[in-house]
Amino acid sequence: MDLDVMDDATLQAKVEERLYRYDPLRVNFHLIRICARDGRVILEGVVPSTSMKRMAENLARAVPGVQEVQNDLISDPEIEAELGLRLAADPDLGPPCAQVLVTSVQGDVTLAGWVPDEAAGQRAEEIARSVHGVRNVANNLRVKALARRAA
Repeated sequence: MDLDVMDDATLQAKVEERLYRYDPLRVNFHLIRICARDGRVILEGVVPSTSMKRMAENLARAVPGVQEVQNDLISDPEIEAELGLRLAADPDLGPPCAQVLVTSVQGDVTLAGWVPDEAAGQRAEEIARSVHGVRNVANNLRVKALARRAA
């Protein structure tokens, strides 16, 4: 066995300790999963910002014994952007049919605004649940009937 190679459990513990010691990540540490295998570290979960996502990767890389970091963390702004794009692409949920505001806090998504009918509201919730990183969805959408133009 190569004496320079740290066992997986020890390496994982060292990365966990390094990330936990960084105060801005400590608050959300319970949302981060770390796995180490043969010098490769995988980071998964949700963080509040893209800068924290990059910082977590940099901190993990700085741990002696880490040879590679796979950063699969997702940030709340990335969740909001991806969900916003998916909703806008849906013919019943994009403008002008609906107006949906998306917010994500630690992967907990809130949908607010209006949709043309109950089915569209349920569809928005289904789309939200399908986005990587979303943990929970609060559907606060309201139905607002659109005025039809006289022919």
